[in-house]
Amino acid sequence: MSLVTQLVELDPVKTYPQRGASIVARLAGASGFRLQLDGDTFASEPAPSGPATHQEPLRAGDSAVGTLHLYGDLTASGREFARWGCALLAPCLRNASRLDDRNHERTAEDIQAMLERTPLTPRERDVVGRLLSGASTRQIAQSTGLTVATVNTYLKRIFAKLGVHSRVELVARVTGTRGVIPSDPKSSDSSASP
Repeated sequence: MSLVTQLVELDPVKTYPQRGASIVARLAGASGFRLQLDGDTFASEPAPSGPATHQEPLRAGDSAVGTLHLYGDLTASGREFARWGCALLAPCLRNASRLDDRNHERTAEDIQAMLERTPLTPRERDVVGRLLSGASTRQIAQSTGLTVATVNTYLKRIFAKLGVHSRVELVARVTGTRGVIPSDPKSSDSSASP
């Protein structure tokens, strides 16, 4: 019961993925683990090598959260504990991710990498970068040799591609800021134009 209590204890959220996967591995009797979550990988110490002997998909409701790979000889009851532990681990991981303050502290490299995964053209990414650095439409136009009207056209395309409705919402989406954007885009009509 102590391990179950530890499994649902999210705080501190920054270390939860490693701790949670470790707890499930202990419950299952695994000698090691590798947890894959949306581009991030966490592993036991020392890091396991070779193929995993058991894999459990992590699902929270209808959403795939990741996969837990377990190493070592797992018994039938160990595999059952792994399934049960992963059923608890997945929603806890999703909740820890929502609470994680690191999402508010994206580095310039993180933002650049995120922008490269979007459908934006290189020029549109350049405009977003300049906007994030605090440049106005006029300043972006002057520094790029574009007209103000062209910059506004780029901003409208960027808004459409990223599903945002204002500069504030664009900055919040790209930088990971949460909780400042109204859920109804019509309620922010004063900032709806580029």
